[in-house]
Amino acid sequence: MSTTEQKIEEILKVHFCDAPDIEVYENQLRVQSERLAEENGIKRLSEYYKALGDEKRLLIVRLLGFREMCVCELTGALGISQPNLSHHIKKLEQAGVVKSERRGKWVYYNLVDVDVLSRLFI
Repeated sequence: MSTTEQKIEEILKVHFCDAPDIEVYENQLRVQSERLAEENGIKRLSEYYKALGDEKRLLIVRLLGFREMCVCELTGALGISQPNLSHHIKKLEQAGVVKSERRGKWVYYNLVDVDVLSRLFI
């Protein structure tokens, strides 16, 4: 158990309504909660799940599980425009799910971690 987790556990021994100084209690709990979020990469994890929280993006991930694909294949498979695909790919790249590689005038996309498929699609 981390120091932060220990501090939170200690703070939570007192119930909010029983705290002698509610403002101090809230502040201590808020500070430790923010530290816990930082230590556990909560923001990054949230961005990861937000990126996967879209039907088109999940389909992109599933399709890339077969093999790398270029922009034209993905736009054709999804029935969306290139700018729309770029928006979805950008979200997936920012979350660390997809990576791109330019080859001449074409851009190819791959999964960063192929194990993501086993975690997403049962």
